Amino acid sequence: MFRLAPLLAALALLFSAIPAHAQDAAALQSYFTGKQVVMKIDMPGSQKGVDLRFNKPSPMDWKEYGGRVKQFGVAIRQGDVARITSLVVKKDRMEFQLDGGGFGTAGDDTNTTVQAKVADKSQYEKDLENQIANTDDPDKKADLQRQLDRERARRQRQDAINQQQAEYARQQKVQAVAQNRANGGSRFNLRWSGSVPLNLSPQMVMQLLAAYVNFEAVAPTASGAAFPSDAPQPEQSALAAQGDDANIPATAKLHRGMKIEEVTSLFGSGKQISESVGDNGLKTSVYAYSTSDRHVEVTYVEGLVVRYSISSN
Repeated sequence: MFRLAPLLAALALLFSAIPAHAQDAAALQSYFTGKQVVMKIDMPGSQKGVDLRFNKPSPMDWKEYGGRVKQFGVAIRQGDVARITSLVVKKDRMEFQLDGGGFGTAGDDTNTTVQAKVADKSQYEKDLENQIANTDDPDKKADLQRQLDRERARRQRQDAINQQQAEYARQQKVQAVAQNRANGGSRFNLRWSGSVPLNLSPQMVMQLLAAYVNFEAVAPTASGAAFPSDAPQPEQSALAAQGDDANIPATAKLHRGMKIEEVTSLFGSGKQISESVGDNGLKTSVYAYSTSDRHVEVTYVEGLVVRYSISSN
């Protein structure tokens, strides 16, 4: 019985820590979820996000990070305002999810492969092949061969049409996946050996992420929109005016998914900074706009807003 005492004490300590750990997770989720932050680095457009390993001297593996940005593109750019949509604490990691947590989770279709339908031989083509094989008459064999060549050419044309349709469908899927990655957010995966430390406070988590996330640079406005705290904010009286759309600043109307024509109607034509076409065939362009007191930079993919940043002039 005496030998069981240390074991029982250890088990009691273990079981008493479990609810405390759950309480810590719930407190962190309550504190962070819904808050807005400003990014200090570009975030990959994937649910893989950025891994930070706190069992190593340097938490960030910059080579791995660069590979993910290159593979998945950027969903949230440095200087962008992002919302913390979820904080999930698991056994050995904490998932710090931003703007949806990243495209590629269960249920997201990331497959861009489209197989072309192969045109099967018609019964007519098979019959011609049989007749040729069973005919000794040279003239009849030549006539049957001409008919067979025409039928094979018809099938080959159908195969070519099927290939074109499959390629078009593949390009559509590539475009859809790229758009979903650009709009799907990203995440940080805070990792430890063994398990997530107990008694992590919000301040401790913010300190762990301080090199990558600015938690203090966002100031809410009366409309609920957020701007970097060092940027001039809209007049609250104008934003608070119910139903008076003319008094709402253009920057407060800007959002992801808008068409370039809609942004032009808000800010004017703007100035094109860059334009490129990726390996996936999608055109990406960046435009700069100016208001009386703000500078706005907008990135479009195929004419749709995928990200933007707002700063003071």
